[in-house]
Amino acid sequence: MEGDDVTLLCKTKTTPSILSATFYKDGSLIRTESTGHMTIHHVTRSDEGLYNCYIGGHGESQSSWITVTEKPTTRAPPTSTSPPPTTTEATPPPPPCSANLVHKVVYHLVVFCPYFISTLLIEERLDDDCDDVNVFTTEHHF
Repeated sequence: MEGDDVTLLCKTKTTPSILSATFYKDGSLIRTESTGHMTIHHVTRSDEGLYNCYIGGHGESQSSWITVTEKPTTRAPPTSTSPPPTTTEATPPPPPCSANLVHKVVYHLVVFCPYFISTLLIEERLDDDCDDVNVFTTEHHF
């Protein structure tokens, strides 16, 4: 999250695992750390990117994407302690979302079904007409 510290650790699978490592962000050199780890203090959105490291004699790591998320804001409590005004009229409930969904499904079925059925019929008719057609290749010898 924004404002947090992030530590990147670069180590080998063999002993000694902690060696001097060079760190890169988006292919650009950041710095070399003798301890094999690098801390980014108080990260911001500009710290997002593709990070990797290199240890001499051992090679380069795979890249890892770091995402920095926005810190959630805390809301101040309301300044008024009075309850909300009451009304005697009932507010109607919002229209159900399913009505719109049903309309879309029916619309797509009405449009798609005739197209699909006619395509099947045409393909079946073409298949019937072409049952006795074969492709031959001939070789000419001179």
